[in-house]
Amino acid sequence: MEKKHTNWLFCLTILFGFFAQGRTALISQSSQQIFKLQNKVILAELGRDSSAKETSYTFETDLKINSVWSQNEDQLLEVFISGSRVDASGKARSITQIPDRPFYISLVKGQPEKVIAHTSKDQSLLNLERGIASLLQLRLTDSPEEELDVSGLCRVSYNVKSSTKVEKIKRDCSLWDLRVNTHPEEALGVTHQAQEQVSYELSSDGSLLKAETVENHRLSLAAKPDVGSSVKSTLTLQHISQGSEEVKQLGVDSLEEAIQSLLEWYRVFELESDVDGLISEIKEQTLEEQLKASLNELQAEDVGKSSLALAYVKLIPLARVSRQEQFEELLKDHSKLLPLMVDLFGAVQTFEAHNATFGFLYNQEETTNEHLELLEKYLQSLAVATHPDRKIVEHLFGLLELESTKKQFKLRDSIIQTLATLTRQSRLGGDDSLLQQVRTYLLQGLASKEPTLYIRALQNLQDPVTIESLLEQAQSGEEPNLSVAALQALKAFPPGSFNSSHRQQFESIFYQRKRRFDSSARTLALDIILSLRPNQEQLGYLLDYLASTDRQFEIKTYVLQKLRMLAEKCPRFRALFVAELAKRSQVNNYHVLGQKGLTTVLTRQLSLAPAFNESLLSTQEVYQGILKRGSVEFLLHAGRSQASSFKLGIYTAGLGSLVGDGDSGDGNDRIPADDQMDGEETVTAGMEISVQGAQLRPLIFFSGQTELMGHVWGGSASDSTPAYQATTLAQDNEHYIILASGATLHWQVLGARSVDLNGKVGFSLWNRNAQTEIQQNTGSAVLGHVAVGFTYAKLVQDFSLTHEPKLSLNADLDFYSGIKLCMQLQRPEQLLKQTNIRSVFLQSVDRPYAKHVCSSLSHKTTGCTFALNQKNNEMCNIIFSE
Repeated sequence: MEKKHTNWLFCLTILFGFFAQGRTALISQSSQQIFKLQNKVILAELGRDSSAKETSYTFETDLKINSVWSQNEDQLLEVFISGSRVDASGKARSITQIPDRPFYISLVKGQPEKVIAHTSKDQSLLNLERGIASLLQLRLTDSPEEELDVSGLCRVSYNVKSSTKVEKIKRDCSLWDLRVNTHPEEALGVTHQAQEQVSYELSSDGSLLKAETVENHRLSLAAKPDVGSSVKSTLTLQHISQGSEEVKQLGVDSLEEAIQSLLEWYRVFELESDVDGLISEIKEQTLEEQLKASLNELQAEDVGKSSLALAYVKLIPLARVSRQEQFEELLKDHSKLLPLMVDLFGAVQTFEAHNATFGFLYNQEETTNEHLELLEKYLQSLAVATHPDRKIVEHLFGLLELESTKKQFKLRDSIIQTLATLTRQSRLGGDDSLLQQVRTYLLQGLASKEPTLYIRALQNLQDPVTIESLLEQAQSGEEPNLSVAALQALKAFPPGSFNSSHRQQFESIFYQRKRRFDSSARTLALDIILSLRPNQEQLGYLLDYLASTDRQFEIKTYVLQKLRMLAEKCPRFRALFVAELAKRSQVNNYHVLGQKGLTTVLTRQLSLAPAFNESLLSTQEVYQGILKRGSVEFLLHAGRSQASSFKLGIYTAGLGSLVGDGDSGDGNDRIPADDQMDGEETVTAGMEISVQGAQLRPLIFFSGQTELMGHVWGGSASDSTPAYQATTLAQDNEHYIILASGATLHWQVLGARSVDLNGKVGFSLWNRNAQTEIQQNTGSAVLGHVAVGFTYAKLVQDFSLTHEPKLSLNADLDFYSGIKLCMQLQRPEQLLKQTNIRSVFLQSVDRPYAKHVCSSLSHKTTGCTFALNQKNNEMCNIIFSE
């Protein structure tokens, strides 16, 4: 055994001793070597059978490498490219446009450092030359953790298998993730997995026989990982023979002088590549032409359909490269499409589109009501933007100083909400002057006559610096609606924004340790407490509250349902919840856990793979049998992350006087119910809408009993009325990736949602009942584009996903004898369609060639009626049996 170990030690000593002495150059000094270079790139769609025909191209060329200067381990290589050809699907084409002049590679201490190339405008060829140089980067001693090559700065690790075989693994290269646009919500983003392995074969004297790099890139939608592309690139440098020509040496003393002697016709370039912009050039088509081609799908009746969303997404790339004059012409020529045009221009997010929109629609005091509504619609679309031009934010801030804007209350409100959202989406640093100006303006607004407007704006801004100010508003005893608005704003902040002091203040509000609070304020405080992941002791306090003397059974119902919902979603919380409940016999009994209130908190799965993973979160806070505050939120999931795509909120006040008293207690408790603490409330109802986390200006249905009765007697609420109609941007991602061959990969994903939300209300004082119907029709489309290649060959994949999720909510209220409320939530059948087109192009060759492969699939999700809870089932049975 000892002899065996000694032999291994002897071999390793020889091997590493050979490396330590300074290995022979990969290209022998003063020699000429002939190599063959081959690059094969394969593009495949994810989720498809591996036996499907591949879409690929193969580039081959001959290299003649001359060592024209050398000294110790420094070297200058002269490289000639000849006999280039490209092949796809068995169709081979010769490439004759590559110049016959050489390029040069400088090596310092045996490693490639610079590429010296002609000042050609062919970025693709320059990147290829950098790729060739990078193949010569091999370190056998003192191997670093990072290397700079054609793919940028990469983490590397070496595995020396023998004296003639070495492997290198590359990870996290900087040029694998060149982000132009990326969505801040992970669920609306894309995922990229990459790996690369480089293998070297050396001769016994250390010369290069073969270098081969194999890299794989997997590109997919975060919310649907089986949709996307797979790109595999293999670059091989194979030694053929030693050249027969005599290599003339440069008669200079240093590498710097050798490079300097070339600079009359050449320039020095770093190994790190640049993006080849030709790969993402848009075809010779204008925005006007694409708009005319899509007119049939862009009509008003198409809102809420996937066809409109798809047409909308196709227009965005063209719109983003259009000029202000082109936008102005479109607004003048397509007056019937103005509602759609302002939605589109908001998604564009360029200052040119913004200037054109305001220049066409806004004329200060003389702006018509129709144009004011269109401006609001534009601002609502713009509010969803993820990378707005800074000039847009500055312009909106400047508008608030105009006297005309101050008088146009609805427009001013929308400007403030959009300004706050765009400031957050711009990801400005804490010391940025624009952020400081916007923050100061909003905080000063808290002392104005309309503080709730500025509280909503602070909700959109989500600046941690404003948390203390919002907490002051939440705990002030002036008006209940201020506390509710402030806590709703704080609920929108990421949980990581809060500290232990903040938690204590939220607990003080919920448990009413200092004073009594509105029930909505308490439930919002509870939501924040639960988002902060309560520990064992904190959960125990919540469970003990269920057995307290608090007469607000609706709040207790809310607490219990929230805890049960979280226990269903999180196994760790479920274990803690069950353990703490088992310790408390005074809580763990039917008298406490039995459902006494009508308040409902639930989550339901709308769809699962192979469709998108979408769920619905519904909260219905009831007081005296009337919905006091409710919300329905649609969530898109991707792994552990989720994004709110749309949230509809309803709020009411003072309606209890119209339907009689509730049953909040038995009347014997000396502690009055929270909502009975104040005087008479103004009869009010309204709607709050949030699109992808951006809170819009609320819609007020009525304010005051006179206005309400006008709706009741006039029947104006009985007809189906649009509450929200818009098409907005969803996914918005664009990345570039540089491959080891120098080829550029362009990856773009755009998505849109077209929403048609309408509702109607029937109210009868004679029969003492009411009916509400809310219908949401949504058309969703995602368009993906992948292009990879270089000047002479390109692979392209275009995919689309369309579906039309719909939802209806019907609520029947009977207050003739007692109060009975029945809610029915239904989702009709929906169809998800996916199309894929893979193409290969041979271009800039004598006989251009193209081939396309098309595929499609669909998935149907059956319709259903969602079960809410047992209390609701009982109420529905009573109402419909009568």
